[in-house]
Amino acid sequence: MSKFKIALLAILFYSFSNSATLYAQVGNSELGAWYSYFFSTGLGESGFGVMGDVQHRNYKVTSDFQQLILRAGLTYKIKETPLKLVAGYSYFNSGTPGEDNSQTIENRYYQDLIWSQKIGSRISFNHRIRFEERFIQNQDFRTRYRYALNVRAPLNNKELVPNALYLWAAGEVFINGQKQTGSGTVNLYDRTWLFSGLGYEINKPLRLELAYMREVINTATKGQLIMSLFHNF
Repeated sequence: MSKFKIALLAILFYSFSNSATLYAQVGNSELGAWYSYFFSTGLGESGFGVMGDVQHRNYKVTSDFQQLILRAGLTYKIKETPLKLVAGYSYFNSGTPGEDNSQTIENRYYQDLIWSQKIGSRISFNHRIRFEERFIQNQDFRTRYRYALNVRAPLNNKELVPNALYLWAAGEVFINGQKQTGSGTVNLYDRTWLFSGLGYEINKPLRLELAYMREVINTATKGQLIMSLFHNF
């Protein structure tokens, strides 16, 4: 593994371990749940494609609306490289925990650089760097930077083929581009997500993943149940 990849892993691990140490005492014991559908497709032999997702998030497993996300982007696979470029738009409707029914709308544009690699015969890595431009209701325009790492390792087969069961783990670090929001301030470090779970390759276009995620922000930590269906067609 190159020094660059080792450094990225070290940054991700340090961010989570440091945040967890600082804020574990204010952890939220209420388990939330995120239900997601992700899709992607290619447009012939052009190298272009489309990808996106629909997500419904709750502060509790089956109630207390947290967020609705609608997202889609145009992709381009750079020939003879592992690199994929994405440019897209997201709509966010965010609720407030508890009995408060107020909601906030966000329109967000984003650009991704995605690449994959394989280590040995089983373990596959997927990297994503994302830049976001955020237009949040009643707040100033601001930006955010994200790095995500996703690792998968099949259990009952050497490849991710139909009927393959696999372990997967992921982490994502969020860094704000600005501290001023127009209605207050935020820290440059925004949050870290850490996932671990199981996946099942149903068939060539479909796979299902179930995981537990720990979210660490500057004031608290919270656990989330993650259920995701991926559709490549």
